[in-house]
Amino acid sequence: MSRLSFQPWFVVILGLVALMGTGCNAVVCIVPVGNQPTTLNPEEWEGVWYHPQGSVTVAVADPQQGILEVAVAGKDPNLGGRLSFKTLRVLVRSSEKWLFFNFRGENPVDPNYLWGRLQIDMEGRRILAWFPRADKFAQLVREGILPGKVDEKGNVTLSELGQEHLRIITEEQKGVLFVWESPLVLFKLSPLP
Repeated sequence: MSRLSFQPWFVVILGLVALMGTGCNAVVCIVPVGNQPTTLNPEEWEGVWYHPQGSVTVAVADPQQGILEVAVAGKDPNLGGRLSFKTLRVLVRSSEKWLFFNFRGENPVDPNYLWGRLQIDMEGRRILAWFPRADKFAQLVREGILPGKVDEKGNVTLSELGQEHLRIITEEQKGVLFVWESPLVLFKLSPLP
């Protein structure tokens, strides 16, 4: 289980169940991953998006800075199963032709960003997201190829990534670094009114 403390239903909605529910380790970064904020087109990003475990509402909070707000409603076990509403601030950054999502958990003790690869496909009306493989990133950190540290449980905390580090990641020069076979897929149901 990773160090991030999300509510279980919130994790499921965002597709993190594969990451946290199976005991997989996390790869986090002390700063958002990517060279620069991505300019977001609200017509593409905003709307209600469906995942088999539920739906999320996405709004563009700042199109020039690449900031999304993702909202979800669900039962909160900390409130006796009562309905609760959560909003997550997601930073979308780019490096070359890749997009990365970055967001922080609810644990104020851990200010790091959970991140991954992001792709929006408007023809298919879907968003795809992939998480990094913790074992591969741990190996690259231990070898000194990427800056950061690996804890005793195998969780990886990356330091700020420079252009060369991002090139290693986006070109996958050191092997398959993402869980390509298990993307989080969200399908657009409707635009925001």
